[in-house]
Order: sequence, then structure tokens, then C-alpha cells
Amino acid sequence: MTDKLYGVICDGTGLLLFLDHAPDPETACRFATGEATRWGALGPFKRSLIGAPKDDGRSWLELSVYDVTGVLEPDPDPIPDDESLMCAMDEDNFAARFIAEQLS
Repeated sequence: MTDKLYGVICDGTGLLLFLDHAPDPETACRFATGEATRWGALGPFKRSLIGAPKDDGRSWLELSVYDVTGVLEPDPDPIPDDESLMCAMDEDNFAARFIAEQLS
């Protein structure tokens, strides 16, 4: 199986966290949040299957993943608010949304 090119956006900030190859959307999220060498690294996370609870004092991330294979080029250090990159990620190539607890 060939890796696809995914873009991961943090829904809370609207910033692009990751634009590179990964085997699946969840792995793209793990790369975006778990690699301190990448721009915007947010630390490892644990996926929530039911959504972020309200007022629990924990840090939650909402991440949208887009399959941009053939639309964009990989960039391991993307400019976080590059409009041309953001415009290429729309409902046509939306792949998944993850709600996750950020672990310290």
C-alpha cells in the first residue's frame, strides 16, 4: 500500500500542522502531533471515540485531515497559514476528523 499525501489542520486554531505522506489519516495526525521536529508539533495524543467532554480541564484537539494526493506537494515544514495550501483543502478531499486528548 502506497502512502497518500495528507494535510492536517487544527480546527481550533485553523493552522496547518502537517503536509506529508502517511499510510492513513490517523497516522498523519500522529505525525502532526507527535514529532517535535516538525512545525506546530503539539505532543502525543489519545483519540476520543465519543468527542471532547465539556469542562473537564483536559486539553483536547480537533484535527481535520485532507487527502491532497496529486493536489499538493509534500512539505515537512509547511507555512502554517499559507492561503494557497489552505484553499486546496476543502470538502472534496476531506478524509477524516479526529477529536483527541493531548497528553503531556
